[in-house]
Order: sequence, then structure tokens, then C-alpha cells
Amino acid sequence: MENYCISRFNCVRSRTREVMVGGVGVGGGNPIRIQSMTNTKTADVASSVKQCIQLAEAGCEIIRLTAQNLEAAKALKFISKEFKAAGFDNPLVADIHFLPATAMEAVEHVEKIRVNPGNFSDKKLSGIVEYSDKQYAEELEKVRDKFAPLVLRCKQLGRAMRIGTNHGSLSDRIISRYGDTSLGMVEAAFEFARICRDLDFNDFVFSFKASNTRIMTQTYRLAVAMMQKEGFSNPLHLGVTEAGFGEDARIKSAIGIGGLLLDGIGDTIRVSLTEDPVEEVPVAIEFAKLVDKVRAQHAAAQIDEDLDFYSYSRRKSEVAEINSVKVGGESVPSVAVFGGESAKAEFSFDSAGKCGDFAFVKCQEPGDLKSALARGGVVAAEIGADNLIDFAGAIRSAPKGSIVLVPSAPKAGRHAVGEARMLAAKAKKLRLDCPIMLKFDEEKCVAPNADEAMKLTEASIYIGSLFTDGIGDIASVSISKDPERNAEACLAIMQGARARKSKAEYVACPSCGRTLYNIQETAAKIKERTKHLKGLTIGIMGCIVNGPGEMSDADFGYVGGAPGKINLYKNKECVEIGIPQEEAIEHLISLIKKSGKWVEP
Repeated sequence: MENYCISRFNCVRSRTREVMVGGVGVGGGNPIRIQSMTNTKTADVASSVKQCIQLAEAGCEIIRLTAQNLEAAKALKFISKEFKAAGFDNPLVADIHFLPATAMEAVEHVEKIRVNPGNFSDKKLSGIVEYSDKQYAEELEKVRDKFAPLVLRCKQLGRAMRIGTNHGSLSDRIISRYGDTSLGMVEAAFEFARICRDLDFNDFVFSFKASNTRIMTQTYRLAVAMMQKEGFSNPLHLGVTEAGFGEDARIKSAIGIGGLLLDGIGDTIRVSLTEDPVEEVPVAIEFAKLVDKVRAQHAAAQIDEDLDFYSYSRRKSEVAEINSVKVGGESVPSVAVFGGESAKAEFSFDSAGKCGDFAFVKCQEPGDLKSALARGGVVAAEIGADNLIDFAGAIRSAPKGSIVLVPSAPKAGRHAVGEARMLAAKAKKLRLDCPIMLKFDEEKCVAPNADEAMKLTEASIYIGSLFTDGIGDIASVSISKDPERNAEACLAIMQGARARKSKAEYVACPSCGRTLYNIQETAAKIKERTKHLKGLTIGIMGCIVNGPGEMSDADFGYVGGAPGKINLYKNKECVEIGIPQEEAIEHLISLIKKSGKWVEP
């Protein structure tokens, strides 16, 4: 299969075809476009127009609204008219689930339609678990019959489209053949894309979202490789769906969106936060600006990394035992801090770079490494990827488990992630299986004089991207003068990258016009009651459209089932239906207790 990007070592943007969304070009040579979505009731025209204006003034270039029924779809006509009358020409997008008739109404009033192949037309066939080839073909023909009129109308009116699949909300037909997998997500989208191409309609964008950053990253990579194979060059809309709220949501989004942008993939982005939609916009703008700072015109020298980019496997390494802590091998990644003590870190280096019998050393030549080893203990050796071959002899002659490799600041036009990937690849070719430590500090910052929030974004992209590739056995983050804060940030990045769980996690939708309760307020209350439950994942979803599927990784789920009513899930199974909202959090706590997952704060 083709490599999914031009370069994994420096940021060279993959060129896609331009798709015009109203007057905004997406893909081609256009900048990365910023999107968000309203959370007002779409039928409430005044409130929806007001929020569209707020988003536009914040820098949102493309604005999406849900069209959950015919009433909402008809309201888009008046929203568009009043929004334009207020002096704004930002294109509007209608988000469609389940109802082709609603899409046919909405397309008359907005510049773009989003369809979800998982629910646009497929219906569950009672009792069918496996589809025969004939049944599969018959169902696909029904999809064509329902989808083609929308495609033709988009073509007539000059509308754009997003074909957006979400992990956890695939149709039973796709799951029966491909499973709830990255391949299933890509194939579901391609079925719709092939219909578009058959009808000579090419003004569409793809998206392949997941709340799991590892799955999200792998799916986009697979999609790009398959696009090359099938001759698609359409733009990509990036997003980590149901990312949640607060700092953890920003970290997950940086890992997923930022990591792909660094690989030159992505033409338009949306950061999904369970907060006021306006709060999403500056975060997305920050990601785009950050990547612009490292974008290159030409690819740096390449090397075969000998990796499967489309499924996860951790880099194999020998084990180093340091101060009774095992590092590398199958051990959970460790946290280190520099410049002080931290109760949350396994390793605390002093100002001289020492931590008991563990010492950090910058190695310019093999003699530096040899002298550090002569002092005894384990050495964390910072070495440039281009110089690693010079150190190979000294590393091989050292006792097993006495060296941890640390990627240096980027050299020769590479970005920091590329430098670390290059070091890991060269170590593999040289058969050097030392554990790898990912050390993020000022030397790896792209933005000069960055504040703590920007440093955290950069650290998330750096460490999170590498953990997604299976690279990394220890990590350290220097974004603050407080070692405890640095350790906390490092653990949060590890959790966002699915490398290590250290606290409760919340998969929460950003809310939209379909949401059946105040999700921001409820999410805050649930977090306050459950934040001490280390390793537990709770899904907090506004409605049942995608909620149960997209929180499929969660241990427990809190889902809006009807106005004022909540359904509770354990894993993927609905266990309580129609609980009055005012009682639902207590029912959730009770469910967690009955399942043996509760501990007292």
C-alpha cells in the first residue's frame, strides 16, 4: 500500500483538489479552513443566527447547523437570509442523519450538506447478522436510490458535500463485512464517494472521526492510502469527535488533529469541545498556525521505518530497570520531570540532570556516552538521528538496559516528531533496542516565547503523535516551572494517546440542536462526582443519533433518550431507559457501584 503522506519527517502538505463551499475554497492551495457547529435549536432562528454571527466574528470560516427534522431544515432558509443580511457570507452547512427528505430540503438553503453513511439510508435487517453478496448488493443499490437525488441536486445548485463517517456509528451492513474498524469507516465513505463519481459530482470532502485518537489517526492514514489507490484526491476534514471538555479535550484534539496536520494531511478542521462553540475556534486557529510555522516545500531525506502505519504496535525494546522501575519492554510508559520533585512522576531529575543512578546526558560524540557510562547506572543519552551510527559501537558494548535513547532537537529541516521517528528507524536498522525517552522542552518548541497553553499543545502533538506510532517508553514535559504540573500534563498526554490511564476519562459530545439536555452543566456535575475513579471512561452524549455508538469505548454511558429523559449504558448495552433527568446522575453512580467499579473519593 502507498505511503499515506509525502514525508513523515518534515511537514509537506499533500495536495488535494479544491472544493468550493460557497465562496470559501477548501483544499488545493487554500489555507487550512476553520469550522465549528452551533448548539442552538435550529428551529429557533434568532438564536441560531446570533450564534452564527458569534462564530464568524471569532474567526470560524465554515459554520454547521443540525437539520434533525423537516422543521429545522426549513428554518435554514431564514437563518441563511438573516445571517447574510447581517453582513456575513460565511458558508453554512446542514448536518444530516437518518432523513434523506430532510437533506433534500436543507440543500436548497445552505452551501454544504454533511451526510453520515452509517445512517443516511441503511436500515437494520431483522435477524440478519451476515449479508450474502446478493443481499449486500441489493442494500447498496437502495443506498444509491436514496442518495443519488441529493447528489444530483447538489450538482445542480453548486453545493458541496461532506461524506463523514464516525467510529461507532457504522451501519450493520458495513459492520457485517468489515467490522467496526478503520477499514469499515473508509469503505462506508467510499461507497458514497463512488456514487458521487459515477454521477460526475466531485465537490465533496471526506472525514473519518473517532474519539479514540489512535483509531482516528490510523483511519485517516488508511483513507489517504486508499484514496491514492482509487484515484480520489478530495479534501479531508479533520476532527477528534466527542473529545470532551477542558484541558483533556484540547490535548486529545492536538494529538489527533495536530499529528495529522504535521504529516501534511488535512484541509479543514473542527475542534469538538463540550463547551460554548465559540471556544472551539481559537483552539483550531492555534493548531493551524502552529503547523504553518513548520511547513516545508520539499520532503527531507526519507528512510524506511518498517512500520505498519494503519494498525498499532508498540516498538520493541529491551528493559532497563531504574530505581526499581522497569522501563521499556511491555512496561507502562513512565513519567519524568526535570528541576524538582513530583509525586506523580516515576523519575525526578535535579538541575544537573541526575535522578539517583539515572542521568541525562547530551551526547555530541561517542566519548560523551562512554564517560557517562563509566560513572555507573543508566544513562539517558540525547543523540541526533544523523549521528546515531557513530554511537552504535559504544551502545552495543554497554551492558543491556544501561542506555535510554533521547531524540535530540530537530536537525536538517525535520520537525521534532520527524527527528524522533528518524532516530527510532535508524535504531531499528542498527539493531539497537534501547528504550526511548520523549523529552519535550524549549528546544523543541516551534512558537518562540510560547505561553503554557501553547507549549502544552506542542507537547501533545510531539509526545502524542509518537505514542500513536508506538514510540516511547518514558516521557517528560516542560511547560511550567512546577514539576508537579509538568508530570500532570505528561500523564494527560499519555492518556489522550491511549498509552497509559491515570484518571477518569470523559467521552462527551460538543452538543448541537439535537441535544436533549444541558450537556455542559451535566458533564461538569458528572465529572465532579466521578473524577477520582482512575481508569474509568464515561460517555456523556446529548442524543441517541450517534451517542451509543460513538461512546463505544466507554465503560458507562449517559445518553439523552427523549426530552427530560436519560438512558444509561454499561459498555455498549442499554441497561436503563427513560430515567428522569433530575435522577439520572444518582442512577449512574448506582450503576457504577453495582458493577464493582466504585471507590470512595
